[in-house]
Amino acid sequence: MIQNSDFVSVFNKNIEHKFIAPARINLIGEHIDYNGGMVLPCAISLYLRAYVSLRDDLVISLKSTSFNNVITKSYNDLYYDSNNKWANYPIGVIKTLFDKGYKINKGLNIYFDSDIPLGSGLSSSAAILDLTVFICNELFELNIDRKNMALIAQEVENNYCGLSSGIMDEAIISLGMKNKALLLDCKNFNYKYIDIKDGDYTYVVMKTNKPRKLTESKYNERVYECNKALKIIQTTYNVKTLCEIKTEDLANIEALLQDKILFKRVRHVVKENERVYEYTKALIKGEYIKLGTLLNASDESLRDDYEVTGKHLDLITNAARKAGAIGARMTGAGFGGCAIALIKREMFDEFSQKVSKEYFEQTKIKPEFYLVDIVDGTSRVE
Repeated sequence: MIQNSDFVSVFNKNIEHKFIAPARINLIGEHIDYNGGMVLPCAISLYLRAYVSLRDDLVISLKSTSFNNVITKSYNDLYYDSNNKWANYPIGVIKTLFDKGYKINKGLNIYFDSDIPLGSGLSSSAAILDLTVFICNELFELNIDRKNMALIAQEVENNYCGLSSGIMDEAIISLGMKNKALLLDCKNFNYKYIDIKDGDYTYVVMKTNKPRKLTESKYNERVYECNKALKIIQTTYNVKTLCEIKTEDLANIEALLQDKILFKRVRHVVKENERVYEYTKALIKGEYIKLGTLLNASDESLRDDYEVTGKHLDLITNAARKAGAIGARMTGAGFGGCAIALIKREMFDEFSQKVSKEYFEQTKIKPEFYLVDIVDGTSRVE
């Protein structure tokens, strides 16, 4: 937690405002947000915090407890600079808001502090984007609703930061509600909330401590493969997205594509989208064993058809099942990062010890485990 003295030592001003944005997990529906499908994320009780003061000039000055340097940019020079690294996210938000005609008539000092692990697949990048939009909306009375705040954050990630992401991460961090998952249609941004009831079972976040950087990974490659497959499919099928395809069409699609890799990508997308509907039904009914089966099927598809898990995620999900989880899967984009497991709440201590032991024996890396609450989205702290 940042103290006022920490803030003053950097900016020579007192803290005037405080804001928070949560991390997120996606219960199911992975790598289909950018394919126009259904996802089921929820906001979790790991937070990015922002401590803010207004300036008398038109400058944004940024500090993070995760990095040593202070980044300062004039509002007249908000162009992307690879040397700014993490700071490009809030800088890109300011530039995008200016480009859209919003009035930001004062500079900002922002000191970020986070318990969202960087590069973990819990959406630290979307959190900083959403939170910066929220800060500007609050302080400059921009009158942007939460849905459009998420869309602006996504635009920054796509067009300024260079990651071809879908809307899921920004949507759940902006729209999250306590004890509810967000059933989100990524094609048209329709959504509804699904209750997550307290019960004998709970979700555990398992951090592999194998970080990944999406813009340097194969994430954009998967987006490219899906778009390539879609263009071929559209020569025969009248569809706008891969998620409009049904399982019964897959045999014909395989013949049409004539490319084993592209077909595997499509098969994951189609079946994962259908798993979201099944998972939602089981969640409403409290059918936990069914939920576990679907989590495992999702993880298998992400491993074999979409090929985004890798050694560390495979090891930790397998160890979780051995230790008593009824289901486990990677969450987020993959290539390292985090997984989730569905376990009996009472077994958390024993479960985490068993998984940690096996994972460390195989990787020499100590994993981390989080029992998290389902929480509200971006908010102001009084």
